[in-house]
Amino acid sequence: MSPISSSEGRTMLLTGNLKNGECISYATMDEIRIIHTGDTHLGYRQYHSEVRRQDFLDAFAKVIDDAVAMKVDAVIHAGDLFDSRNPTLDDILETMKLFSRLKDARIPLLAVVGNHESKQSTQWLDLYESMGLVIRLGITPYTLGNVAVYGIDHVPKSRIPMFDYSVFHSDNTMNNAASAEHRLLVMHQMMKPFAFGEWDVQEVLNSLPFKVDAVLLGDNHKHEIILLSETWVTYCGSTERNGISELEPRSYNIVTAGSEGIEISKRMIPTRDFVFIPVSLSKGSEAYEEIFSAIKERDVEDKVVFVNISGDPEIKVKFSEIEEFLLSRKALVPGIRDLRTGDISVEDPSLSFCFTDPDEAVKKELRGMHLTRGGLMLDEIIRDPVVVKSRVDTEVEDRLGELLEGMDFTDKVDVPKRPALQEDGYEEALTPGSPEETAAAAEGIIEPVRADDLYAVPVREQQEPAPEAAAGVTGNEAERQFPDASGSAGVKGAASEHAAPTGSQQQLTLIGNNNQDYPARESDIPESDPLKSTPEPVPEKGPEMPEDKKHKTASGPRQYNLGDYL
Repeated sequence: MSPISSSEGRTMLLTGNLKNGECISYATMDEIRIIHTGDTHLGYRQYHSEVRRQDFLDAFAKVIDDAVAMKVDAVIHAGDLFDSRNPTLDDILETMKLFSRLKDARIPLLAVVGNHESKQSTQWLDLYESMGLVIRLGITPYTLGNVAVYGIDHVPKSRIPMFDYSVFHSDNTMNNAASAEHRLLVMHQMMKPFAFGEWDVQEVLNSLPFKVDAVLLGDNHKHEIILLSETWVTYCGSTERNGISELEPRSYNIVTAGSEGIEISKRMIPTRDFVFIPVSLSKGSEAYEEIFSAIKERDVEDKVVFVNISGDPEIKVKFSEIEEFLLSRKALVPGIRDLRTGDISVEDPSLSFCFTDPDEAVKKELRGMHLTRGGLMLDEIIRDPVVVKSRVDTEVEDRLGELLEGMDFTDKVDVPKRPALQEDGYEEALTPGSPEETAAAAEGIIEPVRADDLYAVPVREQQEPAPEAAAGVTGNEAERQFPDASGSAGVKGAASEHAAPTGSQQQLTLIGNNNQDYPARESDIPESDPLKSTPEPVPEKGPEMPEDKKHKTASGPRQYNLGDYL
C-alpha cells in the first residue's frame, strides 16, 4: 500500500464544515491520509535576514502545496507554528492566507500549541479556530472517518510530573475512542527514549485509557521514528533549518491509516542550501589566499555559507575580510567559524541550543538571588499560566496575606533599637547596608515607618576638618567640632556622635513623606517654627557609643527617606 497513492476511487461525503470546530465525516473510505508537520517557526529572521524569514514561510507553503495536490484528508501541525509568541502582523496575515488555501480545498488543519508560541491564556490557534481555519486538538478527539485524533499542548518540564491523565477518562472521550478503529496522539515535547527526552512516551501510553496507534511529535527538528509496544512514535522534523547543526534535509511525514494498520513515510522539502567550507591553516601559509581559493571552488551564490577555519592558532585572520569576499561572490549569509577559538561571525542559536525547560532555568537563577518566601511566591504567581493578568494583583494580595498571617514574628533576631538624637528626640534610621539593617530587612522586623513621620538629621557643610580636629583636640573645643567621615577625629564622648556646629556652620535638613528639603540653615527657619531652638549644652564627656552604632558615611552624613526602609 503506497502512502502517497492517488485518492481517486474514494467516495467522500461532506456533512459539516470547519467553522466553530465542526467535524468533517466520511461515508465510505478505503484509507485516511494525513500530513504530519510541525516546527515551522514562521517569522524567524535567522541571521537577521529578511530573506531567511521568507524562507521559513516558503517552506511551509510547500507543505500546503503538497497537501492540496495530494488531496490529503487532513494536515496535522505538531506545534511551534510561529517562532515567537508575539509574531508580527505580516506573519499573522501570511499564515492566514496559507490556512485559507487548505480551507478552500476542504482539508482540515489540526494543531497543538508548541513552547515557542505558547501564551498564558488565549493562543494564536484560538484566533485561527474562531475564523474556521484551524481545529485545536485536545482531550476530545477529532474524528476523520474511523480515525480519532487527540492532542496535548506543550507541557513545561517542571509540570510533567503533575500532568493529569484523568482528563482523558471523560465519557465523551471514552465513547469517541471506543468507536474509533485507529487513534493518533499529537504532542509537542522532547520524549524518551529519543535523545534529550524529558517525558517518557511509554508512561503516556500506559496512562491513557485507550490504545494509541501512533504518537505524532514536534519539538525535535530531526526526523525520527521508532516502533514502541506496537505504537509508532515519530518526529516529522522541522520545515526549515534553524541552525548549522541541522544538517539533514528538511521533511514532513505522511501518515496512512487503513485496514492494514498505520503506515508512516517521510517526504523531503526543498530548502535553501547551507554550504560549509573547511579550511585548515598551516604555519608559513598565506591565510587569505588559502581561504579565498577554497571559497572559489564552491558555488556560494544565494546560499548560507560558513567557512570553518582550523589549523595553526597563531595565524590571525580578520572576519571582515572573509565576509566581504563571500558577499562579492553573492553569498546570502556570510558566516565564519574559527574552530581554533570558538568565535563565530554571525549569531547562530543552534550553537548554544539546549532543550532545557525555561521554567527550570528561571528557578536556577532565582535560587542564586536568595529571595524571601514572599519573593518566590510573587514570581510563581506572575509566571503561572493559569493566573490571568487581570487577576495577578488580587492573587498576590491574597496569597501574601495568607503568608503573613502564618508567620511567627516572636522568634526573631533581636535587632538593636535605633539610637535617638539627643538634641531633638527624633529617631535616626539604621544605616542602610549595615549588618543590623540587613538582618532586620531580611527578617521583615524593621519597625514600620508611618507616612507622616518626619526625621531631623543634622547635616554639616562639606568642608575639610579643622586642623585641631585632625590633630586629636579634646575638651570644649573638640565638642564643637563635627567628626570627619571616618568618625576618628579624636573627639570623645557623645559630642563625637551628635554635636553639631553652631552659628552659620549649622545646617538642618528635614526629610518628610514628600522627600522635600526644608530651609538648609537655622537662620532661614521662621522664629515661630518649633524646631527653632538653641541646642542644650553637651557634656564634655559621656559614655562611649559602640562603633557598630555610630553613623558613618563616606562623604558626609546620609539623608533618609521611606525608600531606605523598603
